[in-house]
Amino acid sequence: MGNRILVAPAPHIHGSLSTQRLMLDVIIALIPALAVSVYVFGWNVLLITAVSIGCCVLFEYLIQLLFVRGKQTVTNLSAVVTGLLLAMNMPANIPLWIVAVGALVAIGVAKMPFGGLGKTPFNP
Repeated sequence: MGNRILVAPAPHIHGSLSTQRLMLDVIIALIPALAVSVYVFGWNVLLITAVSIGCCVLFEYLIQLLFVRGKQTVTNLSAVVTGLLLAMNMPANIPLWIVAVGALVAIGVAKMPFGGLGKTPFNP
């Protein structure tokens, strides 16, 4: 009975990187893909990306302000990463209101009701 297995929730490995720095690294890694998307699909990709990121950040801020009442996590850049990834999954000619609805679903249905970053059962 000397070898016991400790069962605990994630994260299991701790490091010196903050969440904000990790999310910034993800954003930097996605910039070349965004640049190629603009080259292939046109300048409208930047508008879709801006709306997606803006809506994700706004919805996360408002949901935390109105419902969660905890420390604001908008500054950790996870909403920016969610918006960027959401925009990269949209067609280049999609109406902007659909992008906004997608951001609301990603943040308001898939992320925040479960407790935010790291607590979701699936990736928004």
